[in-house]
Amino acid sequence: MVQYSVLYVDDEPALLEVGKIFLERSGALTIETISSAREALSRLGERACDAIITDYQMPGMDGIELLKEVRQHFGDIPFILFTGRGREEVVVEALNCGADGYIQKGGDSRSLFAELEHRVVQAVERRRAIQALRDSEERYRALFEGANDPIFIFEEDRFADCNSKALETFQCTREFLIGKKPWELSSPVQPDGLPALTSVVEKMRAAYSGQPQFFEWRIATPSGKRYDVEMSASRLDVKGPRRLQAIVRDVTARKQTEAALIAANRKMHLLSGITRHDILNQLTVLQGNLEFMRERITDPVLLGYLDRQEQTVGFINHQIAFTQDYQDLGVRTPDYRGLRECVARAAADLNSRDLTLLAEVEGVEIYADPMLEKAFYNLFENSIRYAGPAPTVRVRCRRQEGSLIIVIEDNGPGIPAEDKEKIFIRGFGRNTGLGLFLVREILSATGLAIRETGEPGKGARFEILVPEGGWRVRDAGAAA
Repeated sequence: MVQYSVLYVDDEPALLEVGKIFLERSGALTIETISSAREALSRLGERACDAIITDYQMPGMDGIELLKEVRQHFGDIPFILFTGRGREEVVVEALNCGADGYIQKGGDSRSLFAELEHRVVQAVERRRAIQALRDSEERYRALFEGANDPIFIFEEDRFADCNSKALETFQCTREFLIGKKPWELSSPVQPDGLPALTSVVEKMRAAYSGQPQFFEWRIATPSGKRYDVEMSASRLDVKGPRRLQAIVRDVTARKQTEAALIAANRKMHLLSGITRHDILNQLTVLQGNLEFMRERITDPVLLGYLDRQEQTVGFINHQIAFTQDYQDLGVRTPDYRGLRECVARAAADLNSRDLTLLAEVEGVEIYADPMLEKAFYNLFENSIRYAGPAPTVRVRCRRQEGSLIIVIEDNGPGIPAEDKEKIFIRGFGRNTGLGLFLVREILSATGLAIRETGEPGKGARFEILVPEGGWRVRDAGAAA
């Protein structure tokens, strides 16, 4: 139980003694009795208390004078005037000077001191609530002003408040900003393609309805400078007019960097495409000349050299094809892709009559790079290459807590235990060593992972791990 410390000031010792007994009975108060106002001031200078009860008429300094001294030197300590003098002017003066209450002595002692105790507890708790609110407001204001990002408060559709960082961003004074409407300090057309007024109205309406908004915005300062920002806006549930809080982050530098990166990538893609085209043209000429040589050469030794040259040309062709695939990785935006459709298209692209595909993935969608189909193509191609004359591949899904495991298993010889990680390293293997490396790269672009978990001699078994939030099911029951 919380106890409040109280100074009880009166020049009548007998009343102090009786009052202390009654006031401490419930355990809510601890009473320290003092016989004069000046002694009370001296005591307050030594240590604080939660409340003061005082008589009005005392020698040397009366209760009103004590109240004035307390308010001047010790702040808003709860102060109750407890006196036998009931003149109206005393009550009015006490309340005008900041007293928290007034009780007149007389009547049943038990009821009188119970009422006095109630008034004291009520006054202390009210003052503490007020102080807590002040502290909260001060903390909020400190956070508000100390934030590194601009923060705005909107009242209806106008700026009502902002922090110092906001004034730096808009390069204006608070007096200029307050009362303005946001579209008055915005570029005419916004990143969403809408006029500023239309876009503001839509986003404010959504935010006021309880839907937090996060969007890109383009502001215009009074001097004409424009900045790209990200803005989050949410409703403040407070009494009075409707209010929104908006937090702004300047992303102008990031946008400029992104634009430069896009331009550089565009140039790199163009250069890579031209270079790849020229190399393929030269390889075509080289392959034609090798064919002409094969028609004329009969020496077995020279034919052996010719075979190795043709193998080298084939390897270069594979490398060029890989650079095309790798260049496309991450260029297009990831999205949810139907697993059944990806698997079916990958198998169709292989154009293999020998492959038997068993897919149990109906309704499952994966958030992945558009090249997800290429990943399955390479996995199926790997099975066809190693599984023998009648390759069978089974694709299925299973849940693991919130994640999804996509299992791809075949009827081939499997992967030796010592090679289970090496197969994903670029250049490993008897062929180009690029297929499974590319698979891992495609999957990792959106946070997917792959591992090989099959038993040697019982077929390869690849598991693609899709984290929670990276998959969904169109139809209930599609993933077992």
